[in-house]
Amino acid sequence: MLAVGAVAVMVVACGSVGPANTSSHSFSPTTTVAGKTLTGTTVSLAALHGHPVVMVFWASWCGPCRAEQPQLNAAYTKWQAAGVRFLGVDMLDDDAAARAFQQTMDIAYPSVVDSNANIAAGYLIPAAPALVLIDRGGQVVDRVVGGLETMTSTDFDGALQRLLA
Repeated sequence: MLAVGAVAVMVVACGSVGPANTSSHSFSPTTTVAGKTLTGTTVSLAALHGHPVVMVFWASWCGPCRAEQPQLNAAYTKWQAAGVRFLGVDMLDDDAAARAFQQTMDIAYPSVVDSNANIAAGYLIPAAPALVLIDRGGQVVDRVVGGLETMTSTDFDGALQRLLA
């Protein structure tokens, strides 16, 4: 019964927030992003200071996360040479399942483990998928709850172009 309840919560949480781009010009996160990646290295958002950053909140059990990953991979390939950095945040996930997802989906950017969703909570992210766009100075410029399904690729490219300006 407990397992059924846990699965129900995951299904409801994944993408349940609906399309909503939430502009957050005055938003200050309440947590730092640093820790172990799925590949065993360490990563921190502070080390990316000076670069625009796209934080990608995802989980292996999240269907919309799986659907948007090819577009995120393409954006990473397109924008990394321009200086945009991507940092995944794997929420509420089993490490083995997350590593399998990362390998299967051919994700090249690092993902930090957020097994208890503390990082997500600090960025006011209620569920995966979601994006947080951070400017070169480390300020949150935008939060996109619902991930890429809430915006066109043209809108996403425009947002990344503004981060580089």
